[in-house]
Amino acid sequence: MGYGSVHLPVGSVVKIGDTVGGLTSLGVLKGDSKVSIAFTSKETLGSKGETLQRYITEMKASGTGEMYQLYADNIQKLLDGALALSTVAAAPVAGHNQVVASGDWAFDRFIPFEHQMGSGAKITPTSVTGSVDGALVANTDFAIVKDAAGNWGIAIRDSVTVTSEAQNITIVFDYTPAASKTLKMGDASAELTPKIVQFEKEVDGKYFRVTLWSAVNEKGIDFSFPQSTGDPASIPFEFTGKLDATRAAGEQLVEIYDEIGLTL
Repeated sequence: MGYGSVHLPVGSVVKIGDTVGGLTSLGVLKGDSKVSIAFTSKETLGSKGETLQRYITEMKASGTGEMYQLYADNIQKLLDGALALSTVAAAPVAGHNQVVASGDWAFDRFIPFEHQMGSGAKITPTSVTGSVDGALVANTDFAIVKDAAGNWGIAIRDSVTVTSEAQNITIVFDYTPAASKTLKMGDASAELTPKIVQFEKEVDGKYFRVTLWSAVNEKGIDFSFPQSTGDPASIPFEFTGKLDATRAAGEQLVEIYDEIGLTL
């Protein structure tokens, strides 16, 4: 059995989703986390016992560690297909005013809405207004976007209308928060949904990533609530990745991408 490990840098985050463009951050990793790659080594022998061919088979990868940010939405993603999430909405809030001061935003930089829909649904602002340039137009002067953590917001463009970053921006929007969220699990059997799982570290705008193309969490749910150390609560995970036959041969298990120059 062949075996090797990539230890993830401190401060890495774990992301999960059905597509690379749709990955959602589950939170920052705690302590020593790693991705391991395992396989079975075999050889074909000739008539005199000589080795004619060496090859590996039964390739698989695993990502293990602990994550912070124990939000119900994140916990559900750990066991998608077996763990159900339901949300009870609170009273809707209409006409909320969010003021982003001059100096706190820049062109093409994500500005999150300071309140989100409890259901995670997209928010479309009623209005976006600059203190210098007046009303801004959606899809022309700004775009509605979602970040890796699943939060909605806007990114203001350097357009004909928007002449300066030296102005306050007022965003008016409606939202419906969640009054509560509930996780439920338990059946004779349940099929876990394989996900793309990615571990990422950013340093000065450069990235180190390890991506498992088809993985499920085999750790279950194990809550840890520290009593005296002051360390935030965390949940361990163990994602096991297998070959994704929909991808090209030679690219079906794992990808390691490095712009930082880490020593593995």
